[in-house]
Amino acid sequence: MDNILYKYMIERFKEDRIEKKQITNLPFITISREYGCPAKEIAALLIENLNKQITKDKNIPHWRWISKEILETASEELNVNPSRIKLLFGNDKRGIIEEILTSLSQRYYHSDQKIRKTLAKVITDFACDGHVVIVGRGGIAATLDIVNGLHIRLIAPIEWRANKIKERGYCDTIEEAKHLAYETDKKREEFINSMTKKTIDNTSFDLIYNCQFFSKDEIVSSIIYHLKMKGRI
Repeated sequence: MDNILYKYMIERFKEDRIEKKQITNLPFITISREYGCPAKEIAALLIENLNKQITKDKNIPHWRWISKEILETASEELNVNPSRIKLLFGNDKRGIIEEILTSLSQRYYHSDQKIRKTLAKVITDFACDGHVVIVGRGGIAATLDIVNGLHIRLIAPIEWRANKIKERGYCDTIEEAKHLAYETDKKREEFINSMTKKTIDNTSFDLIYNCQFFSKDEIVSSIIYHLKMKGRI
């Protein structure tokens, strides 16, 4: 048992090396959102419009948006189920005894710290490849120091978001939707803060849009305008 505990403590506290963030001249975008804001819809519409502006030159890469791909890539690198990684986004608290038991029950055990570092590396790699819209998954925390990124934040009043959540069938009542929004936002904030030593707040973002007052088309048009003004497309 002593040997198992020793291996566990080494795994938990050792410093895992992450490659230095690359400097890239290729543009990328991150989208962070309050729960209930249409981040994925905006990302899909954004790349559709960006790709329409690309000429037929085969050397110019097309844009794409990613979210779950981050989990899948990280799970492949760690050789664990994506659901194991997804638990971190809920910021579930686990005691040391539970983590030891988990390590004994899994063939390949990885600490939460190592998973977070792997996620950060995967996100960084995607960003450095360029021409990608990264939706959620701590994208802002992992890429804040990489040049040529445009960081977007989507917000909206709680009443507006609760109505959208209820319309999607996630909750039966507005009060339940509000509670879900508050809890999800809190967990996401805790997760993002766990990925970086820097404070992530509204000043970390380049553009913030209130989804109650701007349509998806208006937000996409504005993002493309600012990309052009910054010389990134």
